[in-house]
Amino acid sequence: MSGAMTAIGLMSGLSLDGIEVAQVVTDGERQLERGQGLTFPYSPELRERLREAVAAAWRLNGEGGGTASDRDLLAAVEQELTALHAEAVKFFLETNALARDAVAVLGFHGHTVCRDAARGILRQIGDGEVLARATGIDVVFDFRAADMAAGGHGAPMLPVYHRALAEQAGLSRPLAVITIGAVNSVTFIGEDGNLVAVDVGPTPNAEAISGSIDTLPVRPRRWLLAGRGAHNLALVDALRGMVAEPVYLAEEMGWSADHLEAEAFAYLAVRSLRRLPLSFPTTTGVKQPTTGGRLARAPRR
Repeated sequence: MSGAMTAIGLMSGLSLDGIEVAQVVTDGERQLERGQGLTFPYSPELRERLREAVAAAWRLNGEGGGTASDRDLLAAVEQELTALHAEAVKFFLETNALARDAVAVLGFHGHTVCRDAARGILRQIGDGEVLARATGIDVVFDFRAADMAAGGHGAPMLPVYHRALAEQAGLSRPLAVITIGAVNSVTFIGEDGNLVAVDVGPTPNAEAISGSIDTLPVRPRRWLLAGRGAHNLALVDALRGMVAEPVYLAEEMGWSADHLEAEAFAYLAVRSLRRLPLSFPTTTGVKQPTTGGRLARAPRR
């Protein structure tokens, strides 16, 4: 694919299952070839430390300002998390017989420990500079900060990737993609490719999802359920009983249920390198289409 590059996405979600790793080859626009994906699991001990890091981050951003112990805890967990991401990349490369030099960039989401869009607070742990040195691969990280600095909510960031997937699959539009996870959202893709994103809250609830119809420009021709929460068959059945349009699992379209977010951040990393928008007024509320991400260069050999 002319103009395309190989990228690996890394996603550490609030589910605390582990690190999602996925490969795409893309130009950050319509050229898209999806590769392998895997989950690098967390130990129970690290899950508990991540929960403690979240609590510490909220204390640091509260009225009391937290303590030196909170800062030390966050720093220690960030160091551990970054090292584990480096291990995950190495394991992924070895498992898929992929040469390090064949990968142009890592899209490193990091782990969100504190985000309050109303207060303009965003804190993520994961050191992109350290990861670039450890892997020898350039890293794009801190995807959400530019959007929030420009007046956006910092989320959702996946709609532009949903559109690329829909175009690759030749799906008829308008189309609605529901992402069900720790945070739930609906991406509307119009006939002309315009994007609208709607937040439907933190709890998977068929009524909340079907209620989002009233906020969409028009009714979609079909609904796709993506994210790990799409494995909740009771939710799927309930939604099918509430909307007139067909409801499909994204897996039925050939999409990944477990690694779609990692794929998305690989795709967004390439868009960041090309200075293409990651977010839009109709997706995050940002004032104008906005690129984002910070680039950490790996040492040149």
